[in-house]
Amino acid sequence: MSNAALWASYKEKPSPELKKQIVLNYVNLVHYVIHRTNLIQSALLDRRDYFQFGIEGLSEAIDRFDPDYGTKFETYAIQRIRGKIYDELRKYNDKFEHVLEPEATTMFPTSTLSVNQSIGEDDRLLDMIKELNERERTILSLYYYEDLNYKDIAQVLSITVSRVSQIHSRILNSLKLKLAKYNA
Repeated sequence: MSNAALWASYKEKPSPELKKQIVLNYVNLVHYVIHRTNLIQSALLDRRDYFQFGIEGLSEAIDRFDPDYGTKFETYAIQRIRGKIYDELRKYNDKFEHVLEPEATTMFPTSTLSVNQSIGEDDRLLDMIKELNERERTILSLYYYEDLNYKDIAQVLSITVSRVSQIHSRILNSLKLKLAKYNA
């Protein structure tokens, strides 16, 4: 059964069997997220735990996905899977923080947000990113967090490579202009 037919059947009449088949068809997304996300190994969790969290995220994505919105399931599911893994890591981090050594409590990779902004402007940049439309946020997410190139993003969004480049450039220029007001 094709993915489209499987989704149509599942949305018409959800059943555990259909959901299991959808999970099996998309389990590679869980592996993809785990391998493409810089998850720091801890004394409490390993890749099997991350895989379990990812499967839970995939299951939630299947339950909440609406194919009528026109979004590709893969794009939606990747965000839900990563979000579920991070949510569970936060729970473990909060629960076991007092047991671990200070350097072992960091379960998230540290990254620097930057569009030529000064230190302390991360919240300002995040607020500006939240103001972007869904397509723009998706492009930023796929490019900077998934490390996809323009060609891969074009395939995910069903647009041309040059269009991805144009949108990406426009987003960066817009963010730089907005941040310039604060840096003046």
